[in-house]
Amino acid sequence: MPQKILVVDDELGMREGCRRILSAEGYIVETAEDGVAALERFQADPTFDVVISDLKMPRMGGMELIEKLHAIDEDILLLVITAYAAIDTAVEATKRGAYGYIPKPFTPDEMLLHVRNGLEKRALHLEARQLRLEREQQLLEVAFERSKSTTILNCMTDGVLVVNRQGQVVLRNQALARLLPEVLPLPIPVETLEIPELPELVLEVIESKEALIASKEIQIGDCTYMVNAAPVRESGSEALGAVAVLRDITALKKLEVAKSMFISMVAHELKSPLATIESSLNLILSGAAGDDPARNQHLIQRSLTRAAALRTLIGDLLNLTAIETGNFVLKRTKVDVSQITRSLVDSLTEKATEKGITLSLDCQAESCEILADTNAITSVISNLIDNAIKYTPTGGQVTVTLQCNGTYAKVSVKDTGIGMAPEELARVFDEFYRVKNQQTATIAGTGLGLTLVRRLVEMHQGRIDAESTPGVGSTFKVKLPTVASTQNA
Repeated sequence: MPQKILVVDDELGMREGCRRILSAEGYIVETAEDGVAALERFQADPTFDVVISDLKMPRMGGMELIEKLHAIDEDILLLVITAYAAIDTAVEATKRGAYGYIPKPFTPDEMLLHVRNGLEKRALHLEARQLRLEREQQLLEVAFERSKSTTILNCMTDGVLVVNRQGQVVLRNQALARLLPEVLPLPIPVETLEIPELPELVLEVIESKEALIASKEIQIGDCTYMVNAAPVRESGSEALGAVAVLRDITALKKLEVAKSMFISMVAHELKSPLATIESSLNLILSGAAGDDPARNQHLIQRSLTRAAALRTLIGDLLNLTAIETGNFVLKRTKVDVSQITRSLVDSLTEKATEKGITLSLDCQAESCEILADTNAITSVISNLIDNAIKYTPTGGQVTVTLQCNGTYAKVSVKDTGIGMAPEELARVFDEFYRVKNQQTATIAGTGLGLTLVRRLVEMHQGRIDAESTPGVGSTFKVKLPTVASTQNA
């Protein structure tokens, strides 16, 4: 029987996007616009296997909803979708009963991976609990029940090990075995695993008189793991041993490093235009620039150009921050992307002509409606055309093509510009990344434009791809679902 999933998000596009992705995999999917509606839906029909919830919603947020649902059904699989991709957010959601979280923006494959892993863990948990009720026995006996318990544990993606009271590892799953340089026959002393700080952690929970659950970050090779260890007891007895679960949090730690690098890059990018403006104004004020009106005009114009670049950078940063923190609001309506594309080509033709570039439009659809935020889609297409003009030398061509097949609207921007090498193309959507060479030295930019383009396209459940050859040119292709495909999903 197909599993039932409840998707909770105050954004219609996100709810419908998730519903389409999950329904295509055979799941029964229902949606709710906020925590209150989701709680009412769950109370009326408590047969849902999974609840996927946003964190920031009106009336009742995701954290409160998780807590209430977990109180009703402790076995329900709870996943969080959020732009707050930080360790403290993940830990807080886990404390309240969530299995994990999916950071925005995400691809369909990323979402399905979390759902499948969670459902596997839930099924295994229910089966393990049933087995435990059917067969009360010592941990060592359970360890030798390999036909059942070992199979269950080996299906888990997190590393799991069980240690008896004597400090011997009596059970481990394959995920844990992959972390070890050498896999020895069980039972073996926990120290033999050569996992730093793990022996002290499990012995601490075994010897504790309380129901202690200890957590600690440990380093294994190049990866960081969050270890959660808890004692295993029979009713009213001392601990028989301990169970430890190792979850790979390397990606989360890398995110923290990326945030620090982001702050450093922002400071550097702000410093350069400010220095130019300050230098120019000081030359004028001190009289060092002389009384030549043309020179003073040049200095003022240079300051204004750098100020405009600074304003663009600040605007891009504000938009990017709003997207990352979930505060960027998309106002989706039916939008004719063909009309937007024609209008942008018309408005940018003069800029292209001034540079000696031919800007042309190949519109293969009179009308092509998508469910989108007009300003966001305008920004996406405008950014791509403007970039093509900037990076195409005099005498070149920029061709904008629009295709619509009823499922996707496809906008392609092709130029005959300087192009990019494969290693440059691989980083073209990274924050603050700009190709640096003699050809780009005089071209102004923040390195955030294409990052915002990608985020906005993904927020509309679309896709952007790029192709480029040095000295030949580049092509950027954006695919966005049409209104017809959204309604038929």
